Amino acid sequence: MQYQLIGNSAITSDIGILLPTYREEENISKLIESIEDLKLGASILVIDDSSPDKTAQIVKEKQSKYKNILLCIRPKKSGLGTAITDGFKYFLSLTQPPKYVITMDADYSHNPKDIPQLLSKMHESNCAIVIGSRYIKGGKIRGWPFTRKIISRTANSIARFSLA
Repeated sequence: MQYQLIGNSAITSDIGILLPTYREEENISKLIESIEDLKLGASILVIDDSSPDKTAQIVKEKQSKYKNILLCIRPKKSGLGTAITDGFKYFLSLTQPPKYVITMDADYSHNPKDIPQLLSKMHESNCAIVIGSRYIKGGKIRGWPFTRKIISRTANSIARFSLA
């Protein structure tokens, strides 16, 4: 992994939250605040794909307020999948890795208020993985254009078929 890591790499927490970002200056500050407001004591790892906007700068400003935030700046835009993979590799490389790792999109398509419910389901069920989905009963998609909904449904169908 080639990247620049900024923050306290000795942080420990039972909960790790991965936030892959690219051009999220509009959302990242509010998203971090929303997660911090949950009072979970989580470690937050922002994995930024060298955003050309102020995403990384805003995260650095949040680091001065919150000591549980790490910023990983990757040298080029490499995509969501590898950002999540790099985040998991980083968390798992820690001396005390988190028990739980949650990934969230930084564009608010995932609601931070759902984190406690996901953690609760993991505790209740004693399971290794919990997946929140907008495609289950009660799930919602807000503010997406029709084309994005079609692309998302198609990608999910391909993934489901490939893993079956």
